Amino acid sequence: MATPKKVLYLITKSNWGGAQRYVYDLATHLDPNQFEVVVACGGNGTLIDLLTHAGIRTIAIKSLARDVTISQDQRFVKELWQLLRQEQPDILHVNSSKAGGVGALLGRFARVPKIIFTAHGWAFNEDRPWWQRWLIKTLHWCTVLLSHRTIAVSHAIVTQMNWPGANRKMKVVHPGRTIGPMYTRTEARQQLVQFFPELQTIATDPWIACVAELHPIKRHRVLFEAIAQIKETVPRLRLLCIGDGQLRTELETYIQAHNLGDNVYILGPVTEAARFLRGFDSFALASQSESYGYVLHEAGLAKLPVVATTVGGIPDIVTNKETGLLVPPNDSPALAKALLAIHQNHNYAQSLAKALHDNLSQRTVKKMTEATTVLYTL
Repeated sequence: MATPKKVLYLITKSNWGGAQRYVYDLATHLDPNQFEVVVACGGNGTLIDLLTHAGIRTIAIKSLARDVTISQDQRFVKELWQLLRQEQPDILHVNSSKAGGVGALLGRFARVPKIIFTAHGWAFNEDRPWWQRWLIKTLHWCTVLLSHRTIAVSHAIVTQMNWPGANRKMKVVHPGRTIGPMYTRTEARQQLVQFFPELQTIATDPWIACVAELHPIKRHRVLFEAIAQIKETVPRLRLLCIGDGQLRTELETYIQAHNLGDNVYILGPVTEAARFLRGFDSFALASQSESYGYVLHEAGLAKLPVVATTVGGIPDIVTNKETGLLVPPNDSPALAKALLAIHQNHNYAQSLAKALHDNLSQRTVKKMTEATTVLYTL
């Protein structure tokens, strides 16, 4: 039997987000007869705990963090170089901006036979000054060129990296997603009411879910504006926002200032939020930018009708008026109209939800792993 090839995954942060879930899914689904898996990351978060529990060897890189600091980044370069020399991987699979750029460069110097970069999103899409966006795009472009192959999680990722030589190195591989046993509608609502007693008085009302970090790019205020426009028509409609982030205080202030306290609830983080989605009646996402949209994938698997914006990779998941409703970003009247259409036409909403579920049920972790394995072995 041939010796398994060593795959070293490198990712900047070890918290639990879409990129970390992606690394976890690949690391735990690769054939152990073909591949020996090692995961290196910054911090000591949930990703490391879950991988250790699954029997995957992990390496915490103390100097690896998202923020740019010269002294710490110098230590990271030294630490990663030593790691590459020690581990001598056959395949280096880098994820996220910093780990991707530095990893691809050092991987070339260390003569790693195969360097794969997964682009989970481009930081130049964020709200930044033009020169910062240009500089960041330049660094991302260099990462693509330094890698032997770049995996794009959506077609938008490829379209947005439109500089010379990049397209020929990129291949779209949609993420797969598998959710553990989901709670029924009754079970989900009962548990959420236990976690958040303020939901007791609205436990039988229609609920809209929004699972997203409270970050400017997610445009929660646009969603709140849409709710304000339809609350007179559907006064018992409730928007429940799952997630936390830098805008929490500002958004809570906005809710109170605009008399939305009876219709909009910020719950904060919920562990394994996807398992609770069947407790909701629909799902909404008003993002200004999304590289893929894991939460929409999860909503589809939970058989929820979804309303989202036509940005980034979202159209790779939702086809307007076929598997959900899509509206332009930053357009609260259009978002309000779509939400109203979902909640006033149950049969239409359910037909959209079924079509989305049927499509996404075919997009499995197994298929994602098989497609990625092909790139490892080319």
